Amino acid sequence: MHTSTTLVLTLLVLGYAVVSAVVSRWYVAPALIFVLLGMVLGPSGLHVIDASPEAGGFTVLAQLALTVILFNQAARLDVRQVVQRGHVTFRLIFIGIPLTLALGAVTAALLLPVLPWWEAVCLAAIIAPTEVALIDALLDDERIPERIRHTLSVESGFYDGFALAALLAAVALASASNDAHPGRWAWFAFRTEIVSLVAGAVIGVLGGWAIAAAWKRGSMSDTWAQLATVAVALLCFETGEELHGSGFVAAFAGGLAFAVVARRYEEQVPTQVSDATAQLLELVVFAMFGAFAVKEGWQYAGWRVVLFAVLGVFAVRMVAVLIALIRSDLPMYSRAFIGWFGPRGIGTVVLGLIVLERGQIEEADVIVQVVVVAVTISLLLHSLTAPLGIGRFRSVGGSADRADQPL
Repeated sequence: MHTSTTLVLTLLVLGYAVVSAVVSRWYVAPALIFVLLGMVLGPSGLHVIDASPEAGGFTVLAQLALTVILFNQAARLDVRQVVQRGHVTFRLIFIGIPLTLALGAVTAALLLPVLPWWEAVCLAAIIAPTEVALIDALLDDERIPERIRHTLSVESGFYDGFALAALLAAVALASASNDAHPGRWAWFAFRTEIVSLVAGAVIGVLGGWAIAAAWKRGSMSDTWAQLATVAVALLCFETGEELHGSGFVAAFAGGLAFAVVARRYEEQVPTQVSDATAQLLELVVFAMFGAFAVKEGWQYAGWRVVLFAVLGVFAVRMVAVLIALIRSDLPMYSRAFIGWFGPRGIGTVVLGLIVLERGQIEEADVIVQVVVVAVTISLLLHSLTAPLGIGRFRSVGGSADRADQPL
């Protein structure tokens, strides 16, 4: 990454930080702002950000961002509590997510017939993950019942892990169909799904034990406990990659194991530095994404690509959520609210990169176009509709949702 580009990106982060509290009151996704700034300052605009899809810096930043995000999301999840108390959340995770992936694959196969079947599955997995934290004010607004906010947050935390597993399996199968030695891709699938999972879990347990024990004894300060958490996340990723598996699977598994160990110590290790690191990396990635990808992606996207992106982001998710919540105790407005607010973000961008880098994909251009269109439409429409959806919540459906009901 060029020195001038680094300077500009640093100034963008500083400038946004100064007005971040004001922006959050508008329910605008910070990622949308950085995408727009990237478009203005990139090669097609003022050309003060020198970025390209071939730039190694972009891929590295995107991988680092998703690694820390995956680890943080997994570290906040309590699987046992979801199973025991999570009536609505359980439905969304174990019915809604697989249904979204299946419906997305069918929609891709019908609208984009140029794609082989397993590439359609890859595309469905790429655009499926939600990132509700992109509009962080959504999770802080008390007009939305706490159970709805918690459900959206937990579902989003699981989505990357589920979509990643489906994507890697699809990449292996798609690549095997174009390879003279399909056994090689079966071994690839085993490494990415099983070896990475075990390696991440082991590192998460060891790292969680070391940090929680030291922090409880008082031999580690809060700041260093948070920095050590980031280090464990990156160690999970690097180990997964060194084993020729998936660093992202390892990071997610490591976060789950880390959380289990920390809870056994009955300690909540502070994660503010880890969260801030993830958000910083994510915003820089979106600035570069806006600089080099958005204009080109939209320029060559046909009507089929745009239609699939719209249906995949909004209609497919809505149908899957409504089916998953049939006969639940949620009012219809609450179900529709959950179905609508599923912003796409860094997960979609990085999963797209994984497909392009690891698989022998025939229609790479189509996948790039869908990623660009899906992410930009999602950021724009979810930001614009958030105030309206939240404003109507209490009068239409929010009063029927009680915070003390099962999550």
